[in-house]
Amino acid sequence: MSGWTEDGLIRSWRALAEPQGDEEWRLVSLTNIGLVTVQAGRHFPDSREALVVAFPSGWLGKSTGLPDGRGFEAAMIGGHAAFMGNDVVALIRRVEGAFDLFAIMAVDLLRFLDDRKAQDGRALVAAFLQRVREWQAFMSRGSRPLSQEAQAGLYGELATLRLLADVMPGSLPFDSWKGPMHSAQDFHLGSGALEVKTTSTSDAFKARINSIEQLDSERQPMFVGAVRLADDPAGISLSSLVALMRDLADGRGMRRAFDAMLVLGGYYDEHASLYERPFIVSEFRCFAVEEEFPALRRAALPAQITAATYTLDLSSVPQPDVGLSGALSALGIIE
Repeated sequence: MSGWTEDGLIRSWRALAEPQGDEEWRLVSLTNIGLVTVQAGRHFPDSREALVVAFPSGWLGKSTGLPDGRGFEAAMIGGHAAFMGNDVVALIRRVEGAFDLFAIMAVDLLRFLDDRKAQDGRALVAAFLQRVREWQAFMSRGSRPLSQEAQAGLYGELATLRLLADVMPGSLPFDSWKGPMHSAQDFHLGSGALEVKTTSTSDAFKARINSIEQLDSERQPMFVGAVRLADDPAGISLSSLVALMRDLADGRGMRRAFDAMLVLGGYYDEHASLYERPFIVSEFRCFAVEEEFPALRRAALPAQITAATYTLDLSSVPQPDVGLSGALSALGIIE
């Protein structure tokens, strides 16, 4: 299930492009995730793409609280032979909704369901609908320029992606980039992960840890990267780095997905002129997040603490810097 890609889903939608007679829906089975059935669909007469998720009857309860917003609509559907005996939620792209973003969202939801297939039915539905609400919130927000902190964060992720592309073939480095997709870590590499923190200041490296799960992860081995940027007229700006990575993505057949990820990360071309400050990566340290690494662990916290964010001083952690090459070796990316 984790192998699903935007291109694979798009091929399924293309196969459904032409209606047969006056049918309202055309569907093709994608997968079964436990007791949940997932189909790709098109809704006619306007041939809009859809992700159709069928839960066993009763899992949605009396009140579904389906979210609504820009980009796509969520609706309960029935009256189709394929839906009998199920509570069915269809996520249908709106006419004005961005196709590439909808495809990325659909794949994210597929993987989200797969990761939680062991949950109780009602809990799974609640988590799924919350994920849908998060996507609706994203698609409903306006296009605002990135803050200085957000610019640095995106720059650090793209600089890391560029280095990964030097040692990983084809689409693999782009597929590994998860930061803009609500993931706990920025990069999923094999069974492990790399979380990248970036600063453009020269003093102590204070990193914001956005959740307990960001460093207390089931993905192993786990590393945190500390990227420090320095102003340098000979460096490269965020907008220029984006252009460079677009060319690279284009050459690997990943341009459409990469552009959509940029939008998810809050980068809009209309603001490119604001991102011309040239940087160099003056420092890139990596630390293995092992038992002695200073981080909050779920197992050590009272059960009443259900979520937390905190600040970690990466300039004073006692663990040795293994460097990016050491991290990638441990992750099985390089020898």
